[in-house]
Amino acid sequence: MRVLVFLDPTNRRGTKMAYTRLRNFLRDDGYQRIGVELYMRIATNRKGAEKHIRRLQEYDPGTGVVRVLKLTEKQYASMEYLTGGPDLQEQIVGTNVHIAL
Repeated sequence: MRVLVFLDPTNRRGTKMAYTRLRNFLRDDGYQRIGVELYMRIATNRKGAEKHIRRLQEYDPGTGVVRVLKLTEKQYASMEYLTGGPDLQEQIVGTNVHIAL
């Protein structure tokens, strides 16, 4: 299962620091940046995905929009590239490989 986090910050005062805090949490918690404001993390199952979503709620910036999408591996694997292709990490490791640290 994969957890995707979409960020859409606003230009309101105080927003920059809140979103920087959220981005730092995402980086430190093992999320990979796969787009400009798009982060992805692999979870072992639905329960694990819900745990990560609850942890994300602690870092809610309060402004802008933060969206979370849960995808199964089969749904994620059906993604198509219209332009470009897999990045170097996806080519080396693969998209369906779980890495345990």
